Amino acid sequence: MDLGLKDRVAIVTGGNRGIGYAISAGLLNEGAHVVVASLDPARNAQAIETLKAKANGRVLGVPTDLNDPAAVEALFKKALAEFGRLDILVNNATNISPGSFFAMTEQNWDQAFDNKLRGAVRCIRHAVPPMRERKWGRIVNVSGGAAWTPQLGAIATGVNNAAVQNLTVALANELGKDGILVNAIVPTAVRTDRHDKNIRDTMAQTGQSEAEVLKPRVVKSPWAVWAPRRKSPMSWCFWHPSAPASSTAARGPSMAAYRLGCNEGFGWRNLC
Repeated sequence: MDLGLKDRVAIVTGGNRGIGYAISAGLLNEGAHVVVASLDPARNAQAIETLKAKANGRVLGVPTDLNDPAAVEALFKKALAEFGRLDILVNNATNISPGSFFAMTEQNWDQAFDNKLRGAVRCIRHAVPPMRERKWGRIVNVSGGAAWTPQLGAIATGVNNAAVQNLTVALANELGKDGILVNAIVPTAVRTDRHDKNIRDTMAQTGQSEAEVLKPRVVKSPWAVWAPRRKSPMSWCFWHPSAPASSTAARGPSMAAYRLGCNEGFGWRNLC
């Protein structure tokens, strides 16, 4: 299926593994050019080489610390210098560690918001001007169900996700008139490397079996979709991926998952 993404230019944060890697691969498969921005230079370089082998577009790796405003600015300058435009921003990067509300320090809270919300905010600030210039843009914020199902032991995750969703709605209403659509994607539990590590850590801390750890994370229905009833430049998209496979790329969501998970009124074509 041609999604109309050929020669579009995208920046995907956290794009070197898990969900971000699958998004990068999907965009490249559709002929888009992708800038993969992640913190770890070695992992970023490895992901780029793997992505190049199957890409129908160009792929550029830019190791970036989203906590550093100067590094974020450099990321967008490099992307614009290389491709001359920016059409799509996928805010996927996050690095939030579980922690009890009563045990978290001021520094813990600062780090939590730097690693998710503030990173997204910094990227959006730099993405909007070139999108406005072309009167076309797509910003996709990857959030999470913890925004609605808070847990005291992982409260920073839920608060960040809720803030990202609030930001999405506010910016969608503001930027729609400029041809920029802002959307939030809310995945359920996805068996990425990071999620597997979280499962192992939880098993070690609690003494639970893998099945016991996974039980509350599995949704009853494989697909759930909600979207505003009124026509809006913003939509929500949920997915539940297929069973885990042997590779990180296979474990992440596919473009088919996006197409199935989005409501017909907006869909992946409108997301990107």
